[in-house]
Amino acid sequence: MMTNGFGCILGGIVSGKVVEYYTQNGITDWQTVWLIFAGYSLVLAVAFVALFKYKHVRVPAGSQSVAH
Repeated sequence: MMTNGFGCILGGIVSGKVVEYYTQNGITDWQTVWLIFAGYSLVLAVAFVALFKYKHVRVPAGSQSVAH
């Protein structure tokens, strides 16, 4: 927990519950499980692009000193 944090623990618990939910009689519907995980990854990627904007700061050439 000290290295990976609560997100890793929570992700492990939730992913285990998803796999358990889609397992019946010892057979897991892996296609559905992986589609759920892929959909979640897509949602996170879209949220990342929407929420984290890099703000470019243009510095005119020659106005920046270089330390050697």
